[in-house]
This record gives sequence, C-alpha cells and structure tokens, in this order.
Amino acid sequence: MDRERNPARSPDPTLRHALRHVVRAFSAKLSARLAEYGVSEAEYVSMFALRRLPNMSNADLSRWTGVSPQGANEVLKSLIASGMVERHPAADHGRILEASLTVRGEEVIAACEDAANTLEAEMCSGLQAHEAVLLEDLLRRCADGLGAPINDRGVAPVRLARSSSRPRG
Repeated sequence: MDRERNPARSPDPTLRHALRHVVRAFSAKLSARLAEYGVSEAEYVSMFALRRLPNMSNADLSRWTGVSPQGANEVLKSLIASGMVERHPAADHGRILEASLTVRGEEVIAACEDAANTLEAEMCSGLQAHEAVLLEDLLRRCADGLGAPINDRGVAPVRLARSSSRPRG
C-alpha cells in the first residue's frame, strides 16, 4: 500500500501533530513576511523584546528570547550591522552594554508587527472572536502543564505604533 507522503496527513492524528503542523505553517509564513523587511525570525523576536523592554543586556535578551548568550550576541551583531539596533554602556554598570532599537529599528519592527498581526488574524479567520480568546487561554494552560507558564496575566497586550518615549543612549 503506497501511503501519501503529505505532512498535512498524519497516519496517526494527534494533538501534537496538529500543533506542530500549525506552528510550522505559521513560522514559514511569518518568516516569508519578515524577509520582506530584511529580518529573520530570530531578529524579529529580539526586536520585539527590545521594543517592549529597551536597554536590555545581552544576557537579558538571551533569557527573554530563549537562545544562548552566544546566539543572542550573533543576532545583535546582525541587527547592529543593519542599523536597527545600537549598544551603549549601562548607566549603572559601565562594563555592561545595553541594546536598544534605532529609529530605523523602530520603523522596521512596527512594519513587522503589522505583518505578524495580519498573519495571526488570517490564521484565526475561521474562528469566532470568543473562540480565538479561548484558543489563547487553552494554549496558555497547555504551557502551564508543561511547566513553562506564560507569565503576562494582568498585563494589557501591547499593540505599539511608534514608541519614542524610551531613553536614548
């Protein structure tokens, strides 16, 4: 019997297969949209973090993004080379360099977030509004079950336009 070798068809459908399929499809589409702005997914995640928490050290960014300190440093070097991030000495510790978005970085991340929000809306287009809220809640509970809680309860979602109210170094 010749089985169809289509990743959308599982010989043993499970929740983990559906989750993996959605994550892979979302990631591929997001990567393609971010590429239009010259940004990789790793760079996007770092810029996303720096937009909300400016002046992070390499160690802070590594913890926030879940990559090794070396990986975070490589991403930062790429973002600095492309003019989207700058580093400056920390005000309270001269040996620590903090990273922040440049004006160009702010513009690029705003466009990338618009693209990501549009993709998220497309992904949920077959859901009613309350179902999308329920899906997010269920995924948060799944993260809790894996011992990896998403600790942002009680924090209003940040849908930023252009934020220029942060200190510049």
